[in-house]
Amino acid sequence: MKVFVLINSLGAGGAERSMVEFAKFLFQHDGITVRFVCLERRKIGLEEEVASIGIPVTFYAGKNSYTSKIKFFNKLIDKENPDIVHSVLTQSNLIARGARIKNRKIKIIQSLVNTPYSLERKKDAKLPWYKFQMAKQLDVWSARFSKNIFYHSITKEVLEHYKPLFHIKDNYKIIHRGRYENSYSGSVKKSDEFLIVNSGRQEFAKGQIDILKALKHLRDNKGVSDINFMLLGRPGHYTEILEDFVKKNYLENQVSLPGFVDDVEKRLAAAHAFVFPSYYEGLGGALIEAFSAGLPCACSNIPVLKEVVGDEKRALFSAPGDFEVLAENILKLYEDKELREELGRYSYQRFQESFRMEKINKEMLDMYKSLLKH
Repeated sequence: MKVFVLINSLGAGGAERSMVEFAKFLFQHDGITVRFVCLERRKIGLEEEVASIGIPVTFYAGKNSYTSKIKFFNKLIDKENPDIVHSVLTQSNLIARGARIKNRKIKIIQSLVNTPYSLERKKDAKLPWYKFQMAKQLDVWSARFSKNIFYHSITKEVLEHYKPLFHIKDNYKIIHRGRYENSYSGSVKKSDEFLIVNSGRQEFAKGQIDILKALKHLRDNKGVSDINFMLLGRPGHYTEILEDFVKKNYLENQVSLPGFVDDVEKRLAAAHAFVFPSYYEGLGGALIEAFSAGLPCACSNIPVLKEVVGDEKRALFSAPGDFEVLAENILKLYEDKELREELGRYSYQRFQESFRMEKINKEMLDMYKSLLKH
């Protein structure tokens, strides 16, 4: 079996991490070869890790046009003749659909990893709405006119988001993303001061500004100023906004923004709770990482995170943008050690039952084998 993974980049996002881990799993199997095809390079990410393993990577280096990228990818297909093309993220999905016009025999799997056309995005002041609508229509119509595409959705919620847009019928499989167990959990000393953590790129979707607003609310209205917050994740469009809020509201003693780090597992293990107030998500891989560390969680009540948690009583939920309720939930975790321990035990149990990487990788490989039989 020869597999091409077509992906925007080997950056530091959840989709990239998941595909790298799956590719490592495939690479260990006799009779399976895997290659990454990347449309761009990122300074921060997983490129070095992939290279050290020996998985081949081909980078596109031409003009920034869909036509050029499709020609480039078609040449690779003609040369290597892969059995499966697995594309991930919207731009890569578009390129794979374009390649389908010429190469009709290849098996194409496209991962659906987010809910990008959620109306919550209207709240993003940095998003040009006309460009958003144009991108949506290109995605939708290219999917509707592409034949014999098989979709891998990472949650039921993501599938329901795309089903009416892409006219998906029975050509799909739902397989969650997985994570490995946190190797530091239980062996790393908890932070001396109460520490909450969020992990994710610094973008509007992650709602990290609401954590900062919640901390300010607790300080100004409850007199609680000894809750520390660490934000792990690469800088993005909202970095300047976050940094500006910290400075203007004198939160420097409580807030740490280390950016992208390579010891996330260890830092999670040292935290007391995980806070994840996203406006929209495909799955919330960071939440699963928190589960693997046995952390109690406070998160937004969007359907996909309820799906991941699995039981509405086993995490503390608040509406996206409602920083006052989020603040109350953080305060509950801060004040109630017994609650933290109860929710933390459930988090770890949920991880073991549903999100172990070994289980997910096997399901993904079985999906490949099933597709090749048809």
